[in-house]
Amino acid sequence: MTQKIDPAKLKAAAERLEWVCQQYPNEESVQHVLKVMQPMIDDAKAGRILEPIPDRFELPFRWAMSSEGLFREFADPDLESAYVDFGIELEGGLSEQEKRILAKFEARVAAKSKGMGNAS
Repeated sequence: MTQKIDPAKLKAAAERLEWVCQQYPNEESVQHVLKVMQPMIDDAKAGRILEPIPDRFELPFRWAMSSEGLFREFADPDLESAYVDFGIELEGGLSEQEKRILAKFEARVAAKSKGMGNAS
């Protein structure tokens, strides 16, 4: 099943990533992310991205955001989350299988949190 770009979701994710980056005006590393990502953000906001970026495409900063955790300190607002959401939308959103997996994971986390709350 081929994923398709949802222009409204992609635009919203682009605007959120841009806004989050702008909340750290004195952080050189965050401003570098914004500078490098700005052409993609602008294209997404203008509706010029019509086809998903293939999974094999190396989105700038992917490893720094996910594996390396180099931007975890920028959590309020959450730069990593905004970046990941934008990347997901660039790839055409979550597949149905990914949505099911995420729902199961979230249900487990909620059940565990509820169970811990009752233990106090």
